[in-house]
Amino acid sequence: MRFEGYDDELPDEDALIEGVLGENSRSRDLRLMRAALEQRRSLYLRERGRTPDERERSSLQTKLHELDKQIAAVRQEESISGFVEASVRITMHKPEREERE
Repeated sequence: MRFEGYDDELPDEDALIEGVLGENSRSRDLRLMRAALEQRRSLYLRERGRTPDERERSSLQTKLHELDKQIAAVRQEESISGFVEASVRITMHKPEREERE
């Protein structure tokens, strides 16, 4: 099987995935980014519950709303990258299964 841009040798799985994703992040990197955002969200929630100042609570609520949007966007990118990565893996290994049959 030949892959565009590669000679006869089958490319490394990671190199091929990164080539297909281009400038987009890998799903594992996006998962770590999402986890960091979710951790920050938890801290803001705790702060919001502890502060007696209404203006501070309102400010934290705005930050929470923005974080929720960021988390949703990263989660969607993570899903798309995961799908692309799985598709590349399946495509790479499909010839091996067909040759065995």
